[in-house]
Amino acid sequence: MSKPAPNSGPPSGASSTFVTSAPEQLKSTVRPELVQRHLEKVLVSAEMCRSKKLCQFLRFTVEEVLRGHGSELKEYAIAVGVFKRNREFDPGADPIVRVQARRLRSKLAQYYQAEGRDESIQIEYPVGGYSPIFTRRTPSSMSRPVIPALQAGEVASSRLIAVLPFIDTGPEDSQAFADGLTDELIHALSGSPGIGMVARASCFQFKGKSEDVRRIGEWLGVSALVSGSVRKEGSHLRILVQLVDAETGLNLWSASYEREVEGILATQDKISREMAATLQLQVALMGTDDREFSARVQRRI
Repeated sequence: MSKPAPNSGPPSGASSTFVTSAPEQLKSTVRPELVQRHLEKVLVSAEMCRSKKLCQFLRFTVEEVLRGHGSELKEYAIAVGVFKRNREFDPGADPIVRVQARRLRSKLAQYYQAEGRDESIQIEYPVGGYSPIFTRRTPSSMSRPVIPALQAGEVASSRLIAVLPFIDTGPEDSQAFADGLTDELIHALSGSPGIGMVARASCFQFKGKSEDVRRIGEWLGVSALVSGSVRKEGSHLRILVQLVDAETGLNLWSASYEREVEGILATQDKISREMAATLQLQVALMGTDDREFSARVQRRI
């Protein structure tokens, strides 16, 4: 399996045209150099530019197809070539490729609905496969209406977020309170516009485990992680919460909440609502940063 080429030109040895592997009635001829040029535009788009692993996934698979190696794009090859898994990688035990493929399909769909709506070429990944196909877009597909949120300049796409189980770090046993607060926060964020929440069961599999947040982010396929701790001394509570970039492992935001317990349920509900309101703003800022970062990248190239 070849490694992705760093240059922006078509891979050497590519034929003068590329015919997609779509059904006969959908086939279209797209020149490899046009696909490569289109790929470079997608990689620096606001939708993709901060997702380093997804960009590597996209480049690797597209360029392998252009080299004629599309039939070799299986989970094992992508896990080793893109996600640096070792030779003992077991797709049944590690879903990293499947998770990231779902994220990539979603990112591309959002790109072609918004920033890339006028593109004449489209990269698609058939469900259940990892070999992309390249099609020419028809005028009707290029003129799909943009959702109101985009016209209003709001976050272009939902950010997938996971709330990890809060941990008890105090002298008293308050793990039950910490678990309940985690549940309340997941619930409070679930209805937030622009935010997609990972289910509780998926988050709680990491309870009590010490893992690199970047590895957890890869596993869950999220943009960011929320983590926190609870300390209880008598009726006094101190809760620390952080929003972490799942790609880089860097803290994007953190805060401390100090409260007197006024009934377990009421306290959990009040604090989780305050956290959720602030987190919504912080996640929206992630989208703003993406667009500004993309603009800087495009000015440099």
